[in-house]
Amino acid sequence: MLGPPLRPPPEVVEAYDRELGLARSHIVMFGVTPELAGLGASMTAVDESSDMIAGIWPGDTDLRKAVRGDWFDPPMPDASVDALIGDGCLTVIGGADARQALFSAVARVLKAGGRAGIRLYACPETRDDPREVRDLALAGGVSTFHDLKWRVAMTAIAGGPDYTIPVTGILEQFDRMFPDREELSARTGWELPVIGTIDVYRNSSVVYSFAPAASLIEEARTFFDDVRLASTGTYGLAERCPLLVLRSPKAQITG
Repeated sequence: MLGPPLRPPPEVVEAYDRELGLARSHIVMFGVTPELAGLGASMTAVDESSDMIAGIWPGDTDLRKAVRGDWFDPPMPDASVDALIGDGCLTVIGGADARQALFSAVARVLKAGGRAGIRLYACPETRDDPREVRDLALAGGVSTFHDLKWRVAMTAIAGGPDYTIPVTGILEQFDRMFPDREELSARTGWELPVIGTIDVYRNSSVVYSFAPAASLIEEARTFFDDVRLASTGTYGLAERCPLLVLRSPKAQITG
């Protein structure tokens, strides 16, 4: 049931390849995003969850494999990786301290001249008005329910520490903004089971973060000499899902 922007459409896959030049590279991927599993000459996907590997990884082949491992302490030698990718991984790990630790880990394992690309879920510098998001959705101006779910999340982080929000807070905000799910379904054409996917957040202990892109760029510059954003396409909410491209780890980030 999941779709863009939560799942990367073909134009996102093309953006990774275009911006990082992956065709001849061995890639390390944080997570087991199946849409990205065909990138590169070969791939090692790293995920801490054996359930995720079993559930969504498309399977090991001679050219790709998935292993259990910690993104903050990747199971490969320092300065050994040509290219590293991750889809939305900065959102699911927590706040600034966790993001700094992840950037440090990426810089540590990349070869000199290596490159990394992480698709962001970045909130705008000026928070959306929840009423405007509600009106936009009911008028048919939001592409998918999953587009709406991230918009709702980004309205709910005002005043939150470090742009973080427990996913239970996303559900609570959604229920405040859309108390009548049948109306939302009728106005948008989204089926009720699709809307109901948000209920997976109920009683969850997970915390997400939706930091602005400018903040993420500044954090990354502690570890990388070359940091930029690249477009990932024109799908719904793509403007908030750029690719953070990182190159040339700073010399001191080794060992």
